[in-house]
Amino acid sequence: MAGPLRVLSPDLVLVDWGPMTLTISAWARGRARPVMAALAGTRALDCLARLADFQRYLRLPARDLDPTRPLPRVVARALAGARTAGPGLTPLAAVAGAVAGEVADCAAEQGADRVLVNNGGDICLRLAPGRRAVVGIRPPGEDASLLARLHLQGPAVGGVASSGWAGRSLSPGVADLVTVWARGPALADAAATWLAGRVDLDHPAVEKRPAREVQPDSDLGDLPVTTGVGPLEPAQRLAALAAGRRAAESLYHRGIIMGCLMLVQGDYAFLDPGHRLEPRGLDRLRAAV
Repeated sequence: MAGPLRVLSPDLVLVDWGPMTLTISAWARGRARPVMAALAGTRALDCLARLADFQRYLRLPARDLDPTRPLPRVVARALAGARTAGPGLTPLAAVAGAVAGEVADCAAEQGADRVLVNNGGDICLRLAPGRRAVVGIRPPGEDASLLARLHLQGPAVGGVASSGWAGRSLSPGVADLVTVWARGPALADAAATWLAGRVDLDHPAVEKRPAREVQPDSDLGDLPVTTGVGPLEPAQRLAALAAGRRAAESLYHRGIIMGCLMLVQGDYAFLDPGHRLEPRGLDRLRAAV
């Protein structure tokens, strides 16, 4: 039986244990460092154990929790991300990013100067000054083609995360995809979750049910979440994206995000003041905003 840590190649270590599937890549002075990455993988397992002790806590609204309470660092990171990104979020909205951040920090503490951790699509980067990385953005679906690339240079952007109504997490919005880049992974994770919920409209084609009816243990409780989106007219897609764009601009001006890309049924909008986004497949879609 394979253990939870596997070195797939010199520049890729897999952590696969319980609900966690995470990959780690670490480099130092231009060379892949699989030992650094593997040691960082043990931090991921430690995070998983600590989070298990806080399952109920993580499902409570972050705004109701005491930020001064002593907490394991991974839990504190998730709480801070959720409290900062948007009202109504629980720390669970930032857990994947918080774990990625803990793992990346562990590799950096060993001397890695370029680290990429991918925790189920929530990505943490630790890039020393002058180090670069490229992150691809794809819509949901196993066969989805590349839409864009993010060109990142250390150390400004530390997290990239995505959300949407048809993704792994429940969402009250109609966005097929919202990808956010921010200074930290927990913040990017929570902001993507919150922003995806703002790309929304009231329309008969949008089907919603209380979250607990879809997932009995959902941290969203009775909040209506999207379970289906029928064909929308261009004006309706534009309205949803415009609402998302307004919310994104608010997050940007408050220093919470550094940019984002939003998709609704073949239309897209983006916010990229740092000119990090390189369109690849976006030319097949319509720029709505």
